[in-house]
Amino acid sequence: QELQYYTEDNVIQEDVFLKITAKGEGINGFDFSSTRMTTLDKFDFEYGRIEVRAKLPSGGGTWPAIWMLGENFPDVGWPETGEIDIMEHKGNDPDVIHGSLHLPGNFAGDAISETTTVEGVSQDFNNYTVEWSPDRILFAVNDEVYHEYENTSETPFNQPFFLILNVAMGGTFGGEVDPNFTESTMEVDYIRVYQ
Repeated sequence: QELQYYTEDNVIQEDVFLKITAKGEGINGFDFSSTRMTTLDKFDFEYGRIEVRAKLPSGGGTWPAIWMLGENFPDVGWPETGEIDIMEHKGNDPDVIHGSLHLPGNFAGDAISETTTVEGVSQDFNNYTVEWSPDRILFAVNDEVYHEYENTSETPFNQPFFLILNVAMGGTFGGEVDPNFTESTMEVDYIRVYQ
């Protein structure tokens, strides 16, 4: 139920920043355009610490996400592959950051999820972090842990995962889009993986 059409035209590198911009514009039968980037078949990793420094878009209906799927996604599909949402945000809930895990039995509206409140995420850069091991998955913002999950050999979180960055519009998570929305940008300073 998302309202955007993804193009290669809504992303630029400007100075040191990667910028993904959602725009209110008619395109291919959709009312919004945006970009979704993935490292599938380019980069994946298993376990470690991933840190993304980003400033989030604003506006009702924006749904920026920095997330990961298992590299076996093309073969097994979702949610069997597993999903680690490093950061999700709703423009309609401006200062609330979500960290979630999707897997068989706990996915979509029943994901294993926690939130934290961070003031001004659309005005300032913040560090969104996941520390991932065979034993646990920790979610943090600016090194403040707000969600801890006990990982086991029974979960799909014991294989290489690849990265996805996107700004969606509307949908079941993003909600109602502000009728005055024109455009807004997610800026990424860096993505660092430590193993």
